[in-house]
Amino acid sequence: MTGTTARGGGLWKYILQADELNSLLRREAPVPLMSQVLHFLDFIPNRPHELDKWRKQGIKQRYINDLSLKNFSSPLFLDSGGFKLLWNKSVNLSAYNLSIENEKASQTILELQREFEGDIVATLDYPLPPGLTQAEAEERMQKSIENAISTALELQKRSDYQPFLYVAAHGQNRDSMGRYVKQVFDRFQTQNLKNYPFGLAVGSLVPLRGSHKLLTIVNILQGLQENIPKKRHNEIPIHVFGVTGNIVPILAYLGVDSFDSSTYVQETRSLSYIDPVTRRTQPILEMDKLICDCRVCKNANLEEIQKALMSDIRGRPQESGHYKSKYYGDIALHNLEMDFQIVDETKKAIEADQLQDYLIQYTENFPQLHSVLEAIAQEDESLRVRLSRTIVSTPPKQKPNLDERLISLKYTPDDFDILKNGYQPSKGKQVLLIIPCSGGKPYSQSRSHRWIAECLEKALGDNTKLLEKVTLSGLYGLVPEKYEQEETILGYDFRLERFNTEQITLVTDRVVAYLEHYTNYYEAYIGYATSSAYRTVLEQAAKKASCSLQVLPVKPKSRRFTEFFRRENITELIERISTILKVEK
Repeated sequence: MTGTTARGGGLWKYILQADELNSLLRREAPVPLMSQVLHFLDFIPNRPHELDKWRKQGIKQRYINDLSLKNFSSPLFLDSGGFKLLWNKSVNLSAYNLSIENEKASQTILELQREFEGDIVATLDYPLPPGLTQAEAEERMQKSIENAISTALELQKRSDYQPFLYVAAHGQNRDSMGRYVKQVFDRFQTQNLKNYPFGLAVGSLVPLRGSHKLLTIVNILQGLQENIPKKRHNEIPIHVFGVTGNIVPILAYLGVDSFDSSTYVQETRSLSYIDPVTRRTQPILEMDKLICDCRVCKNANLEEIQKALMSDIRGRPQESGHYKSKYYGDIALHNLEMDFQIVDETKKAIEADQLQDYLIQYTENFPQLHSVLEAIAQEDESLRVRLSRTIVSTPPKQKPNLDERLISLKYTPDDFDILKNGYQPSKGKQVLLIIPCSGGKPYSQSRSHRWIAECLEKALGDNTKLLEKVTLSGLYGLVPEKYEQEETILGYDFRLERFNTEQITLVTDRVVAYLEHYTNYYEAYIGYATSSAYRTVLEQAAKKASCSLQVLPVKPKSRRFTEFFRRENITELIERISTILKVEK
């Protein structure tokens, strides 16, 4: 659901249907498609009338009608949208006459999946961020299991809707995943669901993939496989949420049947193009030529793509006659082709009963996978014997990081409020600089904060001492630098989303209160943010506060985090501060 009609969606429009040659719905061979049922919150928030059109027709029929498609034969997999509940205890759906509070949650999600006509559905789950305390992880896992049972019982008694059901599965390690899976099968047995068909869909792996904790992913999948009853191994399909790329052959060897991912889109938004040879990303704006013969690149023009991406023309066609989204679509569809190629190669190896040989040969090109293959071989005698005949250079095994911080999702805005602890700003500071919080903590050691600090230090020198950096936390509001090491700051994990209007209002009010309370401490107030939710907070605070809060960059090309690192945006920030401090260039 990428807009009020099936024709909208910017980048998604070209991925799905606007590219006559390559978009997924225009291809002769059906491509399985996946979405999640709360996707409309990103495209048509608080527009119940527009959502009703999708709910009445279903996603497939809406696309068929709006696009005059002859057929939409691809299976449609609808996830529950549980990832949106990772940092939000709930999502206010009252505008749509829906509720996902308490026991209503799984039933509401299932009803949306029915209305949208999903052929395959996943149960409502509560993902586990890395480092979550064991007690909270167990609590979330138990809620996910209860939702799975509730959904299966509901589907078993219905005759009007019979999708294939995937039970979402989570675990922090091999043991906890094993206990989770065992409990799922035990509960299905005792709840008179022993004959009900289902698969297992593994979640909470995306952050592990992003931080290259591949051995942890392997251990979790081993914990899952070894706890599926032996007599049911061949009838329980395994899906992995959000993980593709060069790890696909490894996952397939571990028994994973299917994958999904939006990584190809995330890479596109950072203008990254997957090299067809090395399978590594490279900045498309720095490329000299396309060396790929995939169906997308055969008809693409690199110079035209680069020119369009660097153009200031927005909201109307480029000189070529195409919208800028079309060129983002080219990159995305190419990146997706690279995933398709790996999956196809893996399928052919399986069909030829040569997966083990293919896996060993494949990992020779990816040194980071050597230790993963060795770890699997420790429990797989045939692979161990086969590896012993193959010489590979193996990097050192991953060592556990003993300094990894524990996090909790139970922190609330009441656990830290700068206006209630007697804080006094540092003396001698002339400019208050507000920067959004980061996933990494302490904030000052994160990539985004280090990037800002290094750029300012290089440009301003000793004048950086006249700046007071304060972090905009999506949970707490403003957090001065001196508090970054406190447990309540290091231990929370929260991401402010643009649909969470109540939290945006709370944080905005706290920012305004801070600015009013310390209005005489600084000569200038600057907020630097590009991500939608955090920028909204600063923009709203700028309208409400009596002091002059300047929100930069003034006109970002998009309201996305990738704009945070764009050279012209950081230059705008530096020039504004230099003018205030009268720094000579």
